[in-house]
Amino acid sequence: MQLDAQQAPLKIGIIGCGARAKAHWGALKNMPEARIVALADLESDRMAEVNGQLAQKAATYTDYRELLKDKNVGVVVIVTPGYLHHEMALAALRAGKDVMLEKPMAVNAAEARELEAEVRRSKQVLAVSMQRRYFRADAETREAVEAGAIGPIRLITCSELRGDWNPRSWQYTDPATGKKTNWRYSKKATGSTELEFSVHAFAEVCSLVKSPLVRVAASGGTVHYKDRDTRDLATLIAEFANGARFNYSFSCFAPGGGNTFSILGDRGLLERKGGRITIATGRGAAEEWKSKLPAASGEAAEFELYRDFFRSVKERSEPVLSARVAMEPARIAYAADLSIAENRMVTASELGV
Repeated sequence: MQLDAQQAPLKIGIIGCGARAKAHWGALKNMPEARIVALADLESDRMAEVNGQLAQKAATYTDYRELLKDKNVGVVVIVTPGYLHHEMALAALRAGKDVMLEKPMAVNAAEARELEAEVRRSKQVLAVSMQRRYFRADAETREAVEAGAIGPIRLITCSELRGDWNPRSWQYTDPATGKKTNWRYSKKATGSTELEFSVHAFAEVCSLVKSPLVRVAASGGTVHYKDRDTRDLATLIAEFANGARFNYSFSCFAPGGGNTFSILGDRGLLERKGGRITIATGRGAAEEWKSKLPAASGEAAEFELYRDFFRSVKERSEPVLSARVAMEPARIAYAADLSIAENRMVTASELGV
């Protein structure tokens, strides 16, 4: 259900106006449920670009803390590099703002726990922007699994072979060395490649398995690029409390790229290629899944992401992509990072989350 456009729009402040922010303000400026009233970024040119697209110009701040003091702002959207998420979201919640936060919640498990606790304490609404949940292929995959098409899940296998990050991304300055680098190349800035990139796949798996993580064993490193300390290749296997396993690998230097995704259940095998889903049950050839979901709207996933979030803000209810939900895939990333660093299997209980 879409919110009534006649209701007073929620007043939005956006922190961070870089490349990823375009997907956020690009949706928000076309939604009657919202009005962008404030922007914060270190670079004035970026804010000017956003204001040039808005019907009414937003206030601008080069210090995000000034935006949080703006009483005209009720909802804060945080679209900054990962290492800033915990600090900014914590401050926003304590300022009495509801928050849409780009993933991840934090670059380490301790900070993620603190943020989740603050959401419970403050009773503010916080959603984590993992927009892939609203992709059609992901929704149809959930539909098939939840319909029992393949029976209980036993093994999910996923590989994501991609090229490198955008080399023009914002440059992070390491406070210890003064060295500048693409922020996605820095462990301090991202936490890990698994947390910055792979967590989208992890989130889909958690939404399918619906069971707590038990343990993770992982291996990986920087094997192709030598100018960074985030991994460009990794593989892991995760085990969940219901016995389901998840086998995952990624690369950041695969020419042409390409993804694979399959789910093995007690009664069949689901495979997804290029958005097409087939089910094999051993009774004849694999058949294409015939979805009963409503026809796709053609809108970007961010529209549905924000409609769910706005509904929660209005109703003061837990959003679909709450901090609690976002913690599940983050656990896999935190555990994988520790497993690789210490060359051992890591249990979820060690993370304290």
